[in-house]
Amino acid sequence: MIDNNSRKKDVITIIIDHLLPQKVEFILMFGISLFWTIAYVLIIYKGFKDQSYGVPLAAICLNISWEFLLTFILPFHPLQQIVTLVWFLLDCIILLQFLYYSKKTYNKRMLYASVFSLIVIAFLVQYTMAIEFHDTMSLYSAFGINLVMSILFIKMLLTKELQGQSLTIAYLKMIGTLCASILCFSFFPQSILLTMLYILILIVDVVYILMVYNKSITIVHKSPIYKKTM
Repeated sequence: MIDNNSRKKDVITIIIDHLLPQKVEFILMFGISLFWTIAYVLIIYKGFKDQSYGVPLAAICLNISWEFLLTFILPFHPLQQIVTLVWFLLDCIILLQFLYYSKKTYNKRMLYASVFSLIVIAFLVQYTMAIEFHDTMSLYSAFGINLVMSILFIKMLLTKELQGQSLTIAYLKMIGTLCASILCFSFFPQSILLTMLYILILIVDVVYILMVYNKSITIVHKSPIYKKTM
C-alpha cells in the first residue's frame, strides 16, 4: 500500500513547486473538468443518435479502471474525486452502449468475459504502476491512456467512419487534454517522459481532428442535398 504520509507530502510538494499562478492553474483544472465532461456527454449523445459506440473498447476499459482507481482507491483531493466519479459514471454509460450495440457483432459470453478481463488487467497494471513509481496522482497512467486513446480514435475512424464521433468531440478532447498537459508540465517540468507524452498526444489529436474534418467534408459532398444545390 502507498503510505498516506508520503502521498500527502507529494501533494504538498506539487502545490509549492508550481510554475504558473494559482489562478491560471485553477482555470486549467476547470478546463480539464469542463471540456472532458462535455466530450463524454456528446459521445454518449452521438452514440445513441448513431446507434453505435463512440469510444474503442480498450480505451473504455483503461478509462474506467483509471477513474475507479482515482475515485475509490487513490483520491488525492475532494474536488478531483468528484470529477473522476462523474467521469466514471459517464464511462459506464459508454461501456453499456458498447455492449448493447456490439451484441450482434460478438458472441455475448465472450464479449462480457473480454470486457471484464480487460478492466481487471488495466486496473492491476495501473495500480501497481502507481505503487512502483510513487505516482500518487496516476499521471503516467493518465497520459499513457490518453495517447493510446488518441491512436485508437484514429483507428476507429478508419473502420467505423464517423459513427459515434464528431469534430466537436475531437476538439473538446484535444483542448481538455491540452489543459491537463500544461497544468502537469507546471508541476513536473523536469519529467522527460511526461513531456514527450504531452507532445505526442497533441500531435495525434491534431491529426485526428484533420481526419475527422476531411471525413465530414467528404460525407457532405456525397449527400443528395449537396448535389442538388450544385
